[in-house]
Amino acid sequence: MEIPQKSAEFDYLFEFSPESPLHLGADQGQGAANLERKTVIRSVLSSDQPVRGATAKDQDYKESTKKKKFYAEMKTTNKLEKSRQSARECRARKKLRYQYLDDMIAEREKANDTLRDELVKYVGWCQMLDQNKVPEGLQEFLNSEEYQS
Repeated sequence: MEIPQKSAEFDYLFEFSPESPLHLGADQGQGAANLERKTVIRSVLSSDQPVRGATAKDQDYKESTKKKKFYAEMKTTNKLEKSRQSARECRARKKLRYQYLDDMIAEREKANDTLRDELVKYVGWCQMLDQNKVPEGLQEFLNSEEYQS
């Protein structure tokens, strides 16, 4: 059986092949020129088209890295949103805590004012007793349950 010679009209079929049989014989004397030609031809191909000789695994790897980047961006976005929500809740808790403290302060100040007024009343009674005078309300106070308990 005789192998037919390849004609020049079918050379275009092997143009994109990295190691076409036509170029293997010719490569012996033109190694650098042929390597340059292959590099140029591969760079002309778009990145979406698979390169001849590339496996489906390579294509899946590109897709998986794109998916990983997408999921990483989503993960980052979700983390940022959770962080923002957490910050909002923290600020709300802080606001409630300060309101509670303000209410406690107001309540204690009111109690202090009441005690201060009572103290002023008792000091006034003591001064009147020192002058041998009976202050108004002293007899009612002595008879009250507040004094007796």
